[in-house]
Amino acid sequence: MTAPGRPQPTASDRRLYRIMNDPRTKPYHATAGRRRALVLAHTAATAAGFAGLVVLYTAHNAWWAALIAAALLVWIPLTGLLNSMTDGLFELRPRMLDERQLAERAAVHGLAFRVVRLVVLAAVVAFAGLAATGIALADLAGALAGTGVGLLLLQGLLPLWLAAVRVEDVPADEVA
Repeated sequence: MTAPGRPQPTASDRRLYRIMNDPRTKPYHATAGRRRALVLAHTAATAAGFAGLVVLYTAHNAWWAALIAAALLVWIPLTGLLNSMTDGLFELRPRMLDERQLAERAAVHGLAFRVVRLVVLAAVVAFAGLAATGIALADLAGALAGTGVGLLLLQGLLPLWLAAVRVEDVPADEVA
């Protein structure tokens, strides 16, 4: 599990490794179609929760809190499935990952960084365009805050989504 010269895993590391590699979750994401469906469901739950937060903040309507709660009830187990799908690629410490996993994590982070950088550039250009029309930045405060939170969500979740989509099929004999 660990290479010479790397720190030894702790009891917490081993426990989390067992959770992330639980064979009971493998049938849920054994095929590419199931993995894509789970990623889309997770993306939709994230978007619904984020939309609920934005509307709750702007409209001050407490009913939107129910949407946020419902999205979280779906989002949490889906996140667990995505983490299981990637064998804990982002939850486990580097000492618990092999060289292939470390390379995959670095590749996914690099790809996600490039995507997020393009999205940030698009947001900056959009807000610069709005500012050029004479709209005061104070009038854009809500949009800027929402964009910032959305970018933080994207930066945090895009590597997981990309890694989940890139996972290869589990051989049929391993899906019991």
